[in-house]
Amino acid sequence: MPLVRFYTTSGCRLCDEAFNVARPIIERLKFRLQIIEIMDDPDTEATYGERIPVIHRMDQDAVLEWPFSAAAIYRYLA
Repeated sequence: MPLVRFYTTSGCRLCDEAFNVARPIIERLKFRLQIIEIMDDPDTEATYGERIPVIHRMDQDAVLEWPFSAAAIYRYLA
């Protein structure tokens, strides 16, 4: 089962909205989901701080950055 990381931070309204759209799709497509709190690591914060919410399918180089729709998530993960 491939791994998908969802990069987020506490208090991010857009992250919450994106997660509510992404989670059912990720589960339906049978991916493992790992939620990454960017503030827990300075390097992760530096990389994703201005870009969250971000979805990263770990077996691909490209990431999906906000704004994205349910259709875009399906295309990215398929």
